[in-house]
Amino acid sequence: MVSIKTAPAISAARCAAVLAMLIPVASCAHGAAEQHGSPPPLGHVPVITSVDQIALPIDSYEVTVEQTRTLFEASTVVTQQCMRSYGLSYPAPQWGDAFSDTPRDLKRRSVVYGFFDPAAPRNDGYDAVAVGDGSPQPPLSDAVRTVLDGVDRTNRPVTVYGGKAVPDHGCLGRGRAEVGDPPMPADSEELPDGGPKVPATDPRMVGANAEWSRCMKSKGFGYASPGAAYFDRKWRSVPRPGAVPVPLTHTREEIATVTADLDCKLSTNLMGVAVAVETAYDKQYIGSHAAALSAFTRSLDDRLAKAQRIIASGGAAAG
Repeated sequence: MVSIKTAPAISAARCAAVLAMLIPVASCAHGAAEQHGSPPPLGHVPVITSVDQIALPIDSYEVTVEQTRTLFEASTVVTQQCMRSYGLSYPAPQWGDAFSDTPRDLKRRSVVYGFFDPAAPRNDGYDAVAVGDGSPQPPLSDAVRTVLDGVDRTNRPVTVYGGKAVPDHGCLGRGRAEVGDPPMPADSEELPDGGPKVPATDPRMVGANAEWSRCMKSKGFGYASPGAAYFDRKWRSVPRPGAVPVPLTHTREEIATVTADLDCKLSTNLMGVAVAVETAYDKQYIGSHAAALSAFTRSLDDRLAKAQRIIASGGAAAG
C-alpha cells in the first residue's frame, strides 16, 4: 500500500518535494507498472466501513513509523557528532508531528482509494492533519550550513573547513551514510521493485470506480475516481522548498466533496473491493519476491541494530 499524506511525514522540505511529485501523477500512479495477463483472482470481498478494517498482506513487510524514527535519530546523532568535531553546534530537528502517525492514520490515504475515514470529522476535509504549525526553525549560520550540507552559498562543494576535511555532502551526508537514507514509513514503494502495484486497468477497480463515480455524479460532483477527488489541487497547495508550512483551510466545497466521497464509498462498498484487489496483488507480489523481501528485511534489521547502537553510545558506535 502507498500511503499519502500532506503532513510532514519526515521533514517540511522532503514533504514539499514528495508532494510536488505525487500530486500531478497520483491519479495514475498505481497503473504505472501495469501488469500483463489475467489479473490475480479475488478472494473474499469484505464490507469495509471503518479504516480499522483495512489490513493487507504487504503490511508486515513495510517499514514502520518507529523504525523510520530510529534511523533518523541515529543519523542525527552522527550528524551532531560530526558538527561538534568542527566546533559547530547543530540542534536536533524538531520532528513534532512528523512521527506521530499510527498504523491507523497511515491507512487513511492511498493512491488506490484516495481518502477513507468515516469516523473523521467532515470539517477536516481530506486532510485531517495540518501541513505544519507555521513555526520557523531557528536560522542556521553560514558556517553551520556549509559544514552541514558540504556546499557553500553558491552551492559549490566545500572540501575543507577550519583546516579539516569536510565529508562528502557534509555532516548530513555523514549521518545518512552511517545508517542509509531512512525510508518513508508504511510505503510499499520502498520495497524491492517498488512493491506491489494495482494497475489502473484492473477490471474490478474500473467497475468499482465507475459505480462510485455515478454515485458522486448523482450528488453533483464529477470525478472519475476517488484518487481524482482526493488529489484535486483545489484542496491543497504544495509549499515551496524552504517555505514554512502552514495549516490548511478547508472550504465548504472541500467538505461537501469529502462528505459525498465517503458516503459513496460506503454505499458502493468501494473499499471492500479495493482491499480485496490490493490483497490479490499483494499475494502475487509476495510470492514472486520471497527472496528479495527476505534480503530487504535482513538489511533493515541490520541497519536498525546499528542505529540502536549509535543512539545508545551517543555516536561512538558509528564508523
